[in-house]
Amino acid sequence: MARSDSLILEVTDFRDLQHWRWVLKDKLGKFLQDQEVCFDLADPNYTALLDLKSYLGSHSSPDDRINDQLRLLDNISDWMGSQIFGKVADRLADCRVPTSVRVLIPTEASALSYLPLELARIGDRPLALRDLSLVFEISDSQQLDLDLEPIAEKLRMLAIFSLPTDVPALALRRERYELMSLISRIAQTHNYAIEIRVLQYGVTRDNLREVLEEGNGWDLIHISGHGKQATLILENPDGTRDDVSSTDLADLLSLVRGKLKLVTLSSCLSAAATVEETSRWLRIPISKDVLEVSFSEGSNDNPMPALAQQLVVSLDCAVIAMRYTVGDEFAIGLAAELYERLLGKSQKLPRALQLSLRTVLNRRYGASLPPLSIATPAIFGRKAADLSIKPPKIPQAELQQPLPGLSYFPDEPKRFVGRTDSLIRASAALALKGDKRGVLFYGMAGAGKTACALELIYHHSRIPRFQQFIWYKAPDEGRDIDRAMLDLARVMEKRLPDLKMIQAVDDMKSFKDILLILRRILEKNSILIVLDNLESLLTSNGKWRDERWGLLIEALLNHDGYSRTIMTSSIPPKDFKDERLIMDPIHALSLNESLMLALEMPNLRRMLVSRQY
Repeated sequence: MARSDSLILEVTDFRDLQHWRWVLKDKLGKFLQDQEVCFDLADPNYTALLDLKSYLGSHSSPDDRINDQLRLLDNISDWMGSQIFGKVADRLADCRVPTSVRVLIPTEASALSYLPLELARIGDRPLALRDLSLVFEISDSQQLDLDLEPIAEKLRMLAIFSLPTDVPALALRRERYELMSLISRIAQTHNYAIEIRVLQYGVTRDNLREVLEEGNGWDLIHISGHGKQATLILENPDGTRDDVSSTDLADLLSLVRGKLKLVTLSSCLSAAATVEETSRWLRIPISKDVLEVSFSEGSNDNPMPALAQQLVVSLDCAVIAMRYTVGDEFAIGLAAELYERLLGKSQKLPRALQLSLRTVLNRRYGASLPPLSIATPAIFGRKAADLSIKPPKIPQAELQQPLPGLSYFPDEPKRFVGRTDSLIRASAALALKGDKRGVLFYGMAGAGKTACALELIYHHSRIPRFQQFIWYKAPDEGRDIDRAMLDLARVMEKRLPDLKMIQAVDDMKSFKDILLILRRILEKNSILIVLDNLESLLTSNGKWRDERWGLLIEALLNHDGYSRTIMTSSIPPKDFKDERLIMDPIHALSLNESLMLALEMPNLRRMLVSRQY
């Protein structure tokens, strides 16, 4: 075979999922090889292929699951190579350079893209581990043919992390943290102009629509969360799940049609698999929300290819999607490797995914990296085979100034698990159009109140919402509080130079007057004020030890502007039921959330996951 970096593999003579013919061509359309496919419905390998995840689960021993699954996949791989590809496999094995294979599938045969064809043995190893990349295209669809806008002065990337309160927990926060760190490093080390925007804690259709309308569109969209049957699960305003059909999602994303180059769907992502296995090993009863996973696991319920195909047809962009449920380690690792190669090393999309998958599969198999991961990611779209995304250079590198006020804040927590319902409610309170003016996190010491506040603060610092951020931590319990108000006044003046508060704190009339000025400042500006550790300012029954604090809190909440206040306290203020304040109790993590937190600790994760198998 002539050396080439591109081939065409076309489906012809399609009758059903048991009968069709492959035609292999070079990139100019010259015939190279063909293969007729004819399956016996009684063949156990064929039925296993149609529901591979269930097959592996039911035919592998709990005592040696990984090795059993590797053995089973090895057998299926051999069978697929001979029965699905046949003589075409021999020609593909002759490729000596990295090659993208455009798989052209007619509309009536679109279900073929659901099959894990990358698992088939080509020569001495599975196709996914060779220098071959399959790119699936629906060849006869009424697809748009758009000339995509080039990347403007900066690459715009939107990262969406949706986790409703009534679905199994995921490690989305860690994935988001790792992704943002990676993109920041790529931008800084290569002097690239990259803008990354995160949507989390309130991923409703309306909020998504507003973000999609920002600026001049988005070049790249990364979506993580739950999915099922050609459906992406977003959030309702109350935090419950909102099943968004593939058609509705395509309609939403049409707002950036013509600009959008790539959508990455990690929406089969599930930390539930890891939590379930860890629970079994620790002999802990498994909760209902872990067992009743809401995303697809079977051959008749493959959401991402169907969703991907709808986006490709409607938007004419490239899509990466997941055929099977994946654990957090796989999702985080694959995203990191992919964007490093795609953005940092300017690899074309198929090659970037191929090398990234190979790197991730070199790690230790476990609940978060099952053997089936080899055939989980797939690429769709006629623009995908040659897609490269190169961020523009910053004309002249400039020192990035710290975000206003955040230089005085505690560091962003590296690990943060759970609290999704609290953060969704709090985010709604901080929203521009919300009718609330503040949030109070209260509960026992060490439960995570300050961590919740910091998670909200850093999240909102990355979106165009607040002009200024102010942090104040009250004295620890047992310390004198006589200078606490003066300390707050110093902080306020430092961040709000027009507020002359220090000279007013010792005179009650002057203090009340300055609060009126503060109220006007809050109404005319968009400021986020955080008051941490307020329990030291309260008596044991929740009354303010110094009445000035009660007057201050009333001023912070009693205005009609866009400013907001976050407070934390072990003790909720007595009889404090202002209708403009959300009071949210923060309790200990649930069992599943505690297990997920343990799995985020590198040493504990290695121990737990290795013991599971």
